[in-house]
Amino acid sequence: MCLACANFGLAAYAQSAYAQGVPRLSFAQLVDSIRANFEVTQTIKSYNGKEVEIHGFIIPAGPPDLSFFLLSRVSTMGNYCCEVPVGQDETVYVYAPKAVTILYDPLRVYKVRGAFEAGPHTDRTYGFSLFRMRDARVEEAVGAKIFKVGE
Repeated sequence: MCLACANFGLAAYAQSAYAQGVPRLSFAQLVDSIRANFEVTQTIKSYNGKEVEIHGFIIPAGPPDLSFFLLSRVSTMGNYCCEVPVGQDETVYVYAPKAVTILYDPLRVYKVRGAFEAGPHTDRTYGFSLFRMRDARVEEAVGAKIFKVGE
């Protein structure tokens, strides 16, 4: 079993996020929403502009203060051992309004909340993305499952 693999099924955390009034999206939902030519389903587009929560691994990709980073389904420390490399369908571009004050750990699962955007977009600095979160708040996802169980 690979230590860096993550199980981000909806059932594990959906109730707690919905109980707080914030929908939780999973990477499985994002992957399932992609159609030909990078078109995104209306179901996922219905979250545009709404606050959502997504759990995943941080991949630093911008300034050292983590005001911009990628959120991924798998950790960069271990996706070579058990996962194919992640693509645009399994990556969320995260923009925080200011520096993120967390202790970064590539094997830790983080909870990110912010205004969700779905659909093709090209940022002049960071390039092409299908999914984005703006005005993001980041914290450790305490108790999040980071192992695939039963495989």
